[in-house]
Order: sequence, then structure tokens, then C-alpha cells
Amino acid sequence: MRCLVLAGGSGKEMLPLSKYHPKTMLTLHGMHFLEYVLDGLIHIGLDEFVIVVGYLGEKILSVVEDYRQRDINIQVIDQENRPGIEGAITSASEEFSKKDPFLLVYGDIFAPPVFYQHLMNSYINTAADGAIAVTLVGKSSEFGIASIDDRGFITKILPETPAKETDANYIFAGASILPGEFFTILEEEGKLTAALARLLQEQRRICASVWQNEWVDVGYPWDLLAANKDAFKVLENSRIHKTAKISPSAHISGLALIEENVVIDHNAQIVGPCFIGKNSYIGTNSLIRDHSCIEHDCVIGYSVEVKNSVIQHGTKIGRLSYVGDSVVGEKARLGAGVTTMNVLQEVKSEKTVKIIKGRVYNKLGAVIGPHSVIGSNTVMLPGVVINSDKIIPPGTVIREDVK
Repeated sequence: MRCLVLAGGSGKEMLPLSKYHPKTMLTLHGMHFLEYVLDGLIHIGLDEFVIVVGYLGEKILSVVEDYRQRDINIQVIDQENRPGIEGAITSASEEFSKKDPFLLVYGDIFAPPVFYQHLMNSYINTAADGAIAVTLVGKSSEFGIASIDDRGFITKILPETPAKETDANYIFAGASILPGEFFTILEEEGKLTAALARLLQEQRRICASVWQNEWVDVGYPWDLLAANKDAFKVLENSRIHKTAKISPSAHISGLALIEENVVIDHNAQIVGPCFIGKNSYIGTNSLIRDHSCIEHDCVIGYSVEVKNSVIQHGTKIGRLSYVGDSVVGEKARLGAGVTTMNVLQEVKSEKTVKIIKGRVYNKLGAVIGPHSVIGSNTVMLPGVVINSDKIIPPGTVIREDVK
């Protein structure tokens, strides 16, 4: 079975993190999100892929070449000017047989390999014409939704944005197995949900692969925090590379992934689960707390505290700073004493929460765009977003988004 991987989206909702890369090329625990998708499919025995690229598609080619070196058959198709998911799918129609089923997957979902195995098993065990992975995570107003009968087959497909709430609360989880003629049907119908609905009208048996475990649609910057927590859930043992240089006075507790040539200096505290990417430096007296992901070539200065944050590669954080519940883009520069406030609190109430894309956050720090420079002693209020390439003067209090 051939796989069609959609990796051509503009990544508009992922800005500012997607300024220099497609969102599928953002990294988590040293891997691109596209790699998580490909590895999950390879894990279940698939090895023929067509990847549709668009926005900054050339950035994906290095990853593709790595897989080709492993004898994985990958073809890259440019979406060109065909809009939306529908355009991405139809742009690859000539590469697929109209007689054979194919696996369609979005390149920006984060799920374990067993997610794809579950989809394949559902398709095979029911002898269906197709299978669609569905989940209860997320909002029906932002995803297509489906009704399922007591045998596990889909009976109805509703639009992505239904006019009112409905009891059909299963949402599409970004992967499906579809009959080859779906390409023709989609070209005729024009909309993905309409084409899926037509499959049902023409008496195709489409089963639901109901997934109830870890799954994240990585569409917004904050989704990296959710995906990061899920990634740690499957971690069973610490892995510390033999080339890592860890001071005798440093202390590591809990599960930790520490890659090649990492330096952890005197009295630093690593409280897992944590990930520290290759060639990164953790300064004296620093505290790297639970669910922190520090990608490769980062510098964490003296007495810095990082907690539940995703730090993209090449970032430098100056001494005495605090970064909590935040996402920092690649090659950002944070001066000394920078603070990301993360407690969502209002004067008239003890505690508030923020809901983004159906996900509830009790604490929320900042999103700092790639290549931005944050001056020393700057304070960022909870939930602010700083665009890419911004220069923030020292001592600034940032109360709202910097666009």
C-alpha cells in the first residue's frame, strides 16, 4: 500500500515558529514532526511514500534524502497553486492507481506508531473498503466529524464546521485508508468531507479506527507543549550519550535523554523527564525541570530555570532567566534576567484558564519567534506571542502580542 503524506500547508496558524520552516520540519526530541509520521508508517511495514510539499518545500528535501539512503521509496510532489487539503491530494492523483487503496496521512500529526497499526488493523479486520482514524480530542468546529454505528462503521460525515452542536462527536485524526477511486470523487466533489460523504452514499463500507490514546494535531505553537508531554509518556529509561560531559557536582534525577556532546556544568540540576539535544550547554547552577525539551546547539546560561518548555535549536538563554510553559523558536536570544510569567491569574479571580484549539491550559508562558532578541530583564506576561526577528529593548514589560 502506498502512502500519501500531506506536508504542503502554509503553516499560518503555527507562526511565528513556521517563519523559516514548514511546520512539519519543527523538531521535538531531536526529530522533525514529519519524521515521526514516516517512522510510524515504516514501523508497520510501509515503504512507499508520496509527499506533497508546498510552503518552503525545499526544506523537506534533506529529510527525504536521509530516508532514501535507507532504501525507502519517497517521491516528492509540489502542490503548486492548488489550494487547500483538496489541492494537495489531487496534485498527487497521477502517482496512485485508481484500483488500489492508499493510506492518506497529514504530516503534522503527532502519534505513536501503534496509532497507524490500529488504523491498519481496523481496515484489515473489518474487510472494509476504507478506514478513517477518529478521536474525541479537539473541537468539532475545527475538524470534520463523523457518526459511527454499533458495529464500528461510519454512517455519516458532517462538514468541518457544522452549523450547530451535534452528537456526532468523533473528529478526524489525520490518517485514513481510502479506495483508489477517491481521487476521482474528490476532483468531482471539490471538498474533502463531501467526497467522503459520497463514498458512504455509494455504499462503500468505511470503518472507524477509534483512537483514545496520545494524539496531537500540531497546528498551533502551544501544541508543541502537548506533543512534548506525550513524547515523554513512552520514555521508559534514561539515555545519556557516552560523549556527554557531566560535571561531578551536577545532579540528574528522573528520566533524561541527553545526546552527543552535551555539557552539563557545575551544580546544574536536571529533573526529568527532560530532553537535551546534541552540542547543547547547560550552565552552572541551572535548573532544567520536568517536561523540558532543549533542542540541539542551545546555550542555557548560569542559574537559568527552564520548566515544561520546548526550546528550538540554536537558542541562547542568558543568566538568571526563567522560561516556563513556553515555546521558543530557533536561534532566539534571551538576555540575562528574562522572565516568562506563566500563571494565568486575574485580579477578580484566584485562577483562570486559557483554551486554545479545544485544549485547556492552566499555565501558559510565551511564544518567542525564531531569531528574536529579547533584551535583559524583560518580563513577558502569560500567553504573549512575539513575532520572529523582533528586537525587544532591555527592561521591557510585554503585556500583549508583539507583531
